[in-house]
This record gives sequence, C-alpha cells and structure tokens, in this order.
Amino acid sequence: MKIINEPQDLIGLALKNLLTSLINENEFKKNINKWKRVIIVEIKGLYPVTIVFNNGEISIEYDERPKYHLKIIITLGAFIGIAEGNVGLISAFLKGQIKAKKIYRIFTILKFQNILFTALKKAMA
Repeated sequence: MKIINEPQDLIGLALKNLLTSLINENEFKKNINKWKRVIIVEIKGLYPVTIVFNNGEISIEYDERPKYHLKIIITLGAFIGIAEGNVGLISAFLKGQIKAKKIYRIFTILKFQNILFTALKKAMA
C-alpha cells in the first residue's frame, strides 16, 4: 500500500501528508486494500483535488476527473473546524458548509469520511 505520485499543489500535498500518517495502520490497510474509487475533494473557493483509490494504491491529482464516485465540497473553515474538533460533521453539512455530489453512494461517503477525518484528527493530536 502506497501513494504512487507526488502532488505538486498545496491541497494535494496536505492530503498526501494526512494519508501517509495512516498507511502503516492495519485498519486503514483493511479499509482500502480492495477499494476502487475516485473521490474529489474541493475546498470551496480554491480548487478541486482528485484522490484515486485503486486496490491499495493511492494517487492524488490536481483538478477533477469527469467521472467520479463522490465529490465533496467543503469550506476551509469547516475543514479546519472538523480537524480541530470544534465543528461536527453533521452540523457542518446541515449548515451548508459541506456539500456532496452523488450523495446516494452512502457507503462510499461513510468509508471516505472515516478515512479522511481519522487522518485529520490524528494529525491534530
């Protein structure tokens, strides 16, 4: 399991550093070992980043792909607030600080939420 590229943008590098901290954990390995998904994370007002999970390999790319499984649009304030533990995920969603496209893919949302926010909380500890 590894990140197969070196992102050249700020958000991509931040996501790489977050995910790198989890790579050696067994629970994380189990979660993404056989997972094939394309997920776009867009910090509102900035730009999107595509994260490709492909059977244990992770690729982080600048911009967004036209075909994806899930797209999350989040404000910078909500992203930082969730990382610090000051903002709840559900309250941010209800306030419109987080939006999701293809929300009907609930299992993808739950799995990615577990991966991303676990990494955020670990980084803030």
